[in-house]
Amino acid sequence: MSNSNNPKNYGFVVAASEEEARAKVIAQYPELKDVPFNLRQDADCLDTWFSSWLWPISVFDGINNPDNKEINYYYPTNDLVTGPDIIFFWVARMIMSGYEYRKEKCFKNVYFTGIVRDKLGRKMSKQLGNSPDPLELIAKYGADGVRMGLLLTAPAGNDLPFDEALCEQGRNFNNKIWNSLRLVKGWQVDTTIETSRENRLAVNWFNALRKQTVAETDDLFAKYRISEALMLIYKLFWDEFSSWYLEIIKPEYGKPIDIETYNNTVFLFEELLKLLHPFMPFITEELYHALSDREESIMFAQIEKQEKTVENQRIIDDFERTKEIITNIRNIRALKNISPKETLNLQISGEHKAEFDGIIKKLANVEIANVTEKSAGAVSFMVSTTEYAVPLGNLINVEEEIAKLETELNYLAGFLKSVNAKLSNEKFVANAKPEIVENERKKQADAETKMATIKENIQQLKS
Repeated sequence: MSNSNNPKNYGFVVAASEEEARAKVIAQYPELKDVPFNLRQDADCLDTWFSSWLWPISVFDGINNPDNKEINYYYPTNDLVTGPDIIFFWVARMIMSGYEYRKEKCFKNVYFTGIVRDKLGRKMSKQLGNSPDPLELIAKYGADGVRMGLLLTAPAGNDLPFDEALCEQGRNFNNKIWNSLRLVKGWQVDTTIETSRENRLAVNWFNALRKQTVAETDDLFAKYRISEALMLIYKLFWDEFSSWYLEIIKPEYGKPIDIETYNNTVFLFEELLKLLHPFMPFITEELYHALSDREESIMFAQIEKQEKTVENQRIIDDFERTKEIITNIRNIRALKNISPKETLNLQISGEHKAEFDGIIKKLANVEIANVTEKSAGAVSFMVSTTEYAVPLGNLINVEEEIAKLETELNYLAGFLKSVNAKLSNEKFVANAKPEIVENERKKQADAETKMATIKENIQQLKS
């Protein structure tokens, strides 16, 4: 604005109309009240949301040049990623402008991210000062750790309850990946060693599981379930690759590994890095080159499309039963305070696939025998319809074990008495919700089953 008699520039005001602008000027500069002055509207001012809703068109110069090659090639775009709080401000307006100026929709899909909130449920903002400094988080947990921590708690459309512990979980996973690499790269390779049956089974099992996971991940990506896809890959690496696969193929201390198993392991590791790369780009790029000497970035590496197959599922199911057997044996060791170095006997009554016996022997430290009747005093467990038993003999203090079982039996007897009292109360059964009554009956059945098992174990120990 300027005074016609005095060309001084008085600055600017923001208003919705010329009348409102003049009133604001006079309020700000009283000396202009009775003096004619000129107003000039800024020629380069476009409302933020107005300019934003033209974005799908203007980004390809579709306003000034509506028939250029770029907009004809890229418009409509595929996906828009945005927050739910600007659906009307931005998303709806872009759609309207698309149909107005291009006569078609501007994108095919809209993915709404959650809103990051603090522990009190408040939206993070500069005004509240409740936003953590991302650079400080990255310095503390690493960029991939922060990314992964947020993605794990970001189911589609839901808000993100931020907790720094999530970033710590992401950092721990990064460390797990690094340690797995150090383990594999630390092995000595011997080209003269023959590959064991157990190692081939492990490679076949994990490769089948990897293929199934790729197929499931593709399906989750197609449904925009990004967080679930990451969790699936996270479990594949942490629970299956690190905790089971590497333990099976790991050579004895100081001994080398065969070349076939080593090459297969490097291949599987690289495939896992490809799956993780969209979520954790930095560590996967680094390790991709550490595993093999190559120039091309992991960004250009292709993941072969996979389909779920009956054969792969059969291998996975067989190995799940093997894992269940090993886990039960380890639980018996933990409950009875038996050292992992102590070789135990495993008795099998019923149908059992012997092809995984070598893996069971290595990971559970047992000798295996098929029997028609388990030994007295053996601790048993069921996997499917097959009974497995571990004779403990003099490995435990019988009197202490009986005392511990009797204490547990007495507790269950008191618990069952309280449940029976509820179920024998006609008013409770008549007035309580059906699901509550059903839950009490389930408690009753569970307690009775546990008590029967404990009584049998006590009897076996006394005999």
